[in-house]
Amino acid sequence: MRNELRTDLRPVVSWRDYRLDPRYFILLFLSSFAIAGQVYLGFFQKWDAVLISVACTTITELILCRCTTKTWQFPLSAVITGIGISLLLSSNLLWPYALASFLAIALKYMIRFKGGHVFNPNNVAMVLMLFFLPQYAVSTPKQWTNGIGVMLTILCLGILVCYMANRLDSVLAFLGSFTLFALVRHFLFGAPLLAALGPLMGASLQLFAFFMITDPKSTPSTRKARILFAFLVALLDAVFRINRIANPQFYALFLVCLILVIPYRIWASRQISLAQ
Repeated sequence: MRNELRTDLRPVVSWRDYRLDPRYFILLFLSSFAIAGQVYLGFFQKWDAVLISVACTTITELILCRCTTKTWQFPLSAVITGIGISLLLSSNLLWPYALASFLAIALKYMIRFKGGHVFNPNNVAMVLMLFFLPQYAVSTPKQWTNGIGVMLTILCLGILVCYMANRLDSVLAFLGSFTLFALVRHFLFGAPLLAALGPLMGASLQLFAFFMITDPKSTPSTRKARILFAFLVALLDAVFRINRIANPQFYALFLVCLILVIPYRIWASRQISLAQ
């Protein structure tokens, strides 16, 4: 049974469009990984980084939600964002986690169009931290073990979350396009084959594919548009990798959101108006 109640053209997807809110599955997955990272996987980030990140996103969300809607709402999305920041960011200081967490939520409220935020909160915060403060914060792709157990866990939970959010098409389009461009980089640009395909086997890119480019709020509502969206992310990612730019997936998603999301929402709104 399809979890998404509506699949028609909309400028922005609402969480009310689902029978069961997919955020609960995302929260379960990220929480499990945060706990496993501390107990079993030996993550660089300790509990204080996780707690600071979640506290800052939650407090910021509560305040901004109250200021904009005059109501108090449970900050479920903010908790997810905070855990995501603590998993993606790496620093030997605590203030970068606090700053990234604040930026993720604040920009979600500041940069909006047609009733929804334009950028994935985790992604835009990571881009700002990595671009402007690289001496204090880095991403953490190498902390994720490539063990088969970890990969299978991500794969199974990722498929479940994407199914509940009706975003499996985005994941398949991105992973397929990434594979295609990896082969292009190998045959045309001389990249070693295993190095070009290697990120597919790493948990970092898998998390990105399953839980960032599939964000219902900052991706198109129609299948064709989502496939184009994922293809463009993979294309820009390949361009950045060819030019040896670090953290290419984060910059690729940021730029695609910048150039595609707003025009898509304008087009969707006009199509809906014409149909009425």
